[in-house]
Amino acid sequence: MATDLVRALISRLKGRRRHGGFGASTDRSSPSSGRNRIDPELLADDSLDVGARKAVTDRLTLDRRLAENLRILALAAGPSPDITVRHIVTDASLYAAVIHLQGIVDEERVEGVVRTLSSAGATRAQDLINQLGASLLRSSHVATVASFTQLWGALSDGLAVILADGHNQGLACSAQSFKTRPIEEPPTDTTLRGPRQGFIEDLTTNLAMLRQWIRTPNLWIEETNLGHLTHTRLVIAYIKGLASEELLAEVRQRIQRIETDSVLGTGPVEDFIQDTHLSFFPLILRTERPDRVVGNLLEGRVAIMVQNSPFALVAPTDYGMLFQSADDYYEPVPIVFVISVLRVVAFWASILLPGAFVAILTFHHELLPTSLLLRIVGDRAGVPFPVIVEVFLMELTFELLREAGLRLPRAVGSAVTIVGALVLGEAAINAGLVSPSVIIVVATTAIASFILPTFSFDISARLLRFAFIVAGGSIGLFGVQYGIIMVVLILASRRSFGHPYLSPVAPFVRGGWRDYLFRTWHWAKTMRPKLVGGREPIRAPRGQMPRPGASPESEGLQQMKPEGPSDNTRGQ
Repeated sequence: MATDLVRALISRLKGRRRHGGFGASTDRSSPSSGRNRIDPELLADDSLDVGARKAVTDRLTLDRRLAENLRILALAAGPSPDITVRHIVTDASLYAAVIHLQGIVDEERVEGVVRTLSSAGATRAQDLINQLGASLLRSSHVATVASFTQLWGALSDGLAVILADGHNQGLACSAQSFKTRPIEEPPTDTTLRGPRQGFIEDLTTNLAMLRQWIRTPNLWIEETNLGHLTHTRLVIAYIKGLASEELLAEVRQRIQRIETDSVLGTGPVEDFIQDTHLSFFPLILRTERPDRVVGNLLEGRVAIMVQNSPFALVAPTDYGMLFQSADDYYEPVPIVFVISVLRVVAFWASILLPGAFVAILTFHHELLPTSLLLRIVGDRAGVPFPVIVEVFLMELTFELLREAGLRLPRAVGSAVTIVGALVLGEAAINAGLVSPSVIIVVATTAIASFILPTFSFDISARLLRFAFIVAGGSIGLFGVQYGIIMVVLILASRRSFGHPYLSPVAPFVRGGWRDYLFRTWHWAKTMRPKLVGGREPIRAPRGQMPRPGASPESEGLQQMKPEGPSDNTRGQ
């Protein structure tokens, strides 16, 4: 794409030259490099758009003259006050400059580079760069830059660039000092017993946390840059030999197809790489917890992480992963089983309860006990609206209060939500606009939606709730039944990077239910998911169930053999 832009730009500039535009300086050879090099004076043309400016800067190479390189920097970056240029004359009377960006470098390290450069005794510019490279290599990472793109990339990464008069290559040495927030518990995925670590906006720190969890060289990390303007770092993390090559090829292909000017987080990446854009349910898991990412990597999945974003994307994702919390793998199995059942019931209750209530009161009065029906009818005696309008308005009001609580400052958000709900509910009942039974149904639905551990999954339930209210108010429980069938069909038709969304339910995988919706014991998780971790299905030997006084010999601890049913696992 950059080549096409350059060609178009050169063609346009040649046309201008024929009409007396830029003259003969449009495209000429650099006397220092001997390569075709576009004239940097083109950057002084204010009529060039950002694509044309990028096409010019991509072809700019460094000159042997220090003043020319500084002029190129000034033309490309403009009068930016955060660009610092330190002019230095060495002991051997060589002219040099140290360039860096303020705020993202350590000033003390830059001062050390300046002192080393000033005391250098080399008499030639090339010898000076080589001497500095050998000297600085002992204390920091160094790299050679030969083009403006490499120069600006090094400056943006927090490196200090050294340019010498008489040499067409510079030297970049590490001096990063980015201001980042400390590692703390993620606010979107809290836990009571697990670790308190959460990803931050610094990609290097996030990768270091993964390395602390998975201490094996088989944890491979592939890096690329996205965004023509932002040049955002993106990495793909996986365990070599565990993640399937078909999955890795699909992930790489989808990421390579991304052509955009900016990537500001994992949200745009998710939009580009998910299987379909018409889905109420999240097809890619988003999490801020390193332990959750590690657990999925150990199953053969792939994690995608982006600079300046604390969220990691995990692919492929299935329906059961959205019901799981990090607490599930740190608490006893019987307790987790009960909580998991509550989550499943709460999810479907948050979707179906308002619609079923509307359907029963509108079409199916005989399903309610007579005493309860008479009480509800008595409460609704003065209400001027049908029950579907009541429920719809109260659900809409509650959603407004929820969004207001999220957007307001934390100190007042919760207070506004609680007080607003109490005041509005009580006032609506006293005014005769809604009945108490509707308030109870709406409040129960809201509480059920809060139980879900995945926020994006909760949003799906909130959207489907209104569809079921309309279906129940139109044709009664038959509409609710048809809605359930449609939701199941949609779930069964969805795929995440080619992986069936309802696996191991559809398609059915024998033995894959052990750790799907409900966690099993760690000693029972002997197999990885068949459809994801098929390259290395064995996870642990059998026969490790704890028994008083038992030993591996008495238990007949089995060796790691490939036979046996496949267990779907999610834990660490």
